[in-house]
Amino acid sequence: MRVWIYARLSNDDDQEMNSLLNQQEICHGFAEQHGYTIVGQSFDDNVSGMKFNRHGLDELTAAVDAGKINAVIVKDLSRLGRHRTQTALFIDYLREHQVRVISATEGIDTFCDEDDLIIGIRGLMNDYYARDISKKIRAGYRQKQREGIVITPPFGYWKDRNTNTIELHSEASETVRMVYSLYLQCHGQKEIARRLNALGRKTPAQLRAEQCGREVCAASKTKDGRYVWTYASVKNILVEEAYTGVLINHRSETNSGKAKRLEQAEWYRHENFFPVIIERDIWQKVQQKLKAQARPANGNKAKHRYAGLILCKECGSPFVPMIRYWNGKRRVEYVCKGYHRNGKSYCSSHRIHEELLDAAVQEFAQTMRIRMAEDQKELKQKQKMWALRKPILDAHIFALQEKIQKVEQEVDLLTMSKIEATIEVFKNRPDAEDKSTRDF
Repeated sequence: MRVWIYARLSNDDDQEMNSLLNQQEICHGFAEQHGYTIVGQSFDDNVSGMKFNRHGLDELTAAVDAGKINAVIVKDLSRLGRHRTQTALFIDYLREHQVRVISATEGIDTFCDEDDLIIGIRGLMNDYYARDISKKIRAGYRQKQREGIVITPPFGYWKDRNTNTIELHSEASETVRMVYSLYLQCHGQKEIARRLNALGRKTPAQLRAEQCGREVCAASKTKDGRYVWTYASVKNILVEEAYTGVLINHRSETNSGKAKRLEQAEWYRHENFFPVIIERDIWQKVQQKLKAQARPANGNKAKHRYAGLILCKECGSPFVPMIRYWNGKRRVEYVCKGYHRNGKSYCSSHRIHEELLDAAVQEFAQTMRIRMAEDQKELKQKQKMWALRKPILDAHIFALQEKIQKVEQEVDLLTMSKIEATIEVFKNRPDAEDKSTRDF
């Protein structure tokens, strides 16, 4: 049997018992013991079992769709997933493709009917465990916020894991001072980003990736894989109050995947927490300048019908509307926001006229109208055929119901005859009279 080995590790797992290496060794040993042929394996590291958009599962799914495997071996069912509904759906998907799931430590096989009840119970237990752990993690995180404990310090600082103290990062803190200085010298945020890129200053995402040993923000990279400064990354530094020494936690809450911004009265403020990079008066000047340069909200501003609906295939940025004038004529075109804000180092120049989008939409709408007309015509024909067949089918159903009723009556008669015959045999037994006499 051709098998695929899958392993998963999340932050809340027992790192020793459920390490990826431990899971793989158990699954490999199980496969060798039973003489299975291992045709591939995949894993997901630091991924919650409540989520099913995983790279390792994608590789497994590709192998299933290609018909390469007959079974998936996991250490236990919780490795496959902890969300009971999505896990059950994924198991059903595997069954449809004639692929079983085998739990090496639990002795569970999804092709064994006797294991269905155990699979259901395990699913409930895994789901409850994940949700319980999630609540405990949120509560613990909230307590850390209240106590002023920093999980990940802002750009410009680093955390000493041995002493849990926050220290200045020499290179990053210098970059922060440079950003504030350039801005107060009347350089715009796009210009500051270009200068930092030209100087080769490391971006926040780049430093975090170096510290964590893995990529943390793919959106901060160019199409050729380089980390670059953008308008947004400069803006984030200019508004960060932590550089004045204050730590602010609990600015928002997340419920059911939706983040809610909290009022300032609900924030947890801890003064004199960070080493100061930017003096308070300088930070205040920057905030005043940002506020003065901010574009006022205009409720009467024209709404562009395709705003927020088009994404750049190359960098993933949304297309933003731009008003152009050509030979005295006004026209609207949509351009890649990534290129518009960050230049050609971030993305290529992409633009499309609103007239072309209108034409494409109209063509699509016309196609859909034709298709809907054809569907309505087909539906009317089916309704007509049903109207013609309905009396015949009703008569057939009535005849079957009468037949069923007749059969049920015959069954009742046969049952009663059988009961009467049994009673009569019992009465005629030699010991029946003696027994009845003794009872009397």
